Amino acid sequence: MMISHQSKIYIAITVIFMAVILLGLGIFNYLSSKTSQSSENVDDNIEQGEVFRHALNGSVLETQDQDFFAISIMFDNAYDARPQYGLNKADIVYEALAEGNITRLMGVFDSRQSINKIGPVRSARPYFMDWANDYKGVYMHVGGSPKALNNIDSYNFHEVDQIGAGEIYFWRDSNLDAPHNVFTSSANWLRVGEINDVPDINLEKNWNFIEASSSPDGLLDFSIDFVLGYNVDWKYNDKLNTYLRWQGDDKFIYNTGEQARAANVIVQVVGAKTIDDKLRRNMDTQTYGKVFVFNHLGMKEGRWELKDGRVEFYDFDQNNIDLVAGKTWIQIIPDEDMLIF
Repeated sequence: MMISHQSKIYIAITVIFMAVILLGLGIFNYLSSKTSQSSENVDDNIEQGEVFRHALNGSVLETQDQDFFAISIMFDNAYDARPQYGLNKADIVYEALAEGNITRLMGVFDSRQSINKIGPVRSARPYFMDWANDYKGVYMHVGGSPKALNNIDSYNFHEVDQIGAGEIYFWRDSNLDAPHNVFTSSANWLRVGEINDVPDINLEKNWNFIEASSSPDGLLDFSIDFVLGYNVDWKYNDKLNTYLRWQGDDKFIYNTGEQARAANVIVQVVGAKTIDDKLRRNMDTQTYGKVFVFNHLGMKEGRWELKDGRVEFYDFDQNNIDLVAGKTWIQIIPDEDMLIF
């Protein structure tokens, strides 16, 4: 049978049309497959990718860049010096005994914080300087013990002493009695940072922070017996999902009226001994000892160790103990028996 010229053209057009359709379907399936694979890869990257966290409080960051320096400030904790100003904005707070069995505090801040009044600021002690050295940055104080002042130039932070040339970065509140009346501000630490070209924070290793989740039942309340009315109680609040602080049977209140709270309370057992007739102390901050970590995950017991210039916290299997993103209080005690739970 003869096929007309017109029919041949129709058949050719039909074949070409079908080929185009098949080619289009092939391209569509290929692109869909690639898109699906790409989407899966993105999901995998989200799941497997590195999470960048703030070096001091563990909050999640978009990038690993941390464009701030740390400021460590000595705080008075005498009864007639409270409430403290600005301490509520510290990411980390250290508490340890000074002379007379009275505790002293050191707050560690992100330089980007804006705080108009911080203090009362008190004097330096070598063991607080050791902990401040973990963060480098700036260390602010009012004088110090003889050993502290003799050795302060050997540390890796920029120190600012109110007694001397650093006086311009502090002021005295005339409504308060000395020595509990020295204050500073974030504007002053920024001036220090700019004039001295203080570098951004760069820790060798961050603590192992995770995000908060639901709490297990039966989280422990506990106490630290610092004696002479300076005993501390930490009580877990289920509604706030955090620990709240009492001192000497009273709520520990900041100048803002809020009660002190912490996502993590770390009780670090550090060997100590008195070294003079004024009952000043030496503390072994450079080796290791027992540690108890309290947060919404429960209580973990283990060991602290100074490693690569940073104190780390390990369980008994030598795994890093998880901390919850948020504020951390570190309670330094010379004897494990001072911890009661």
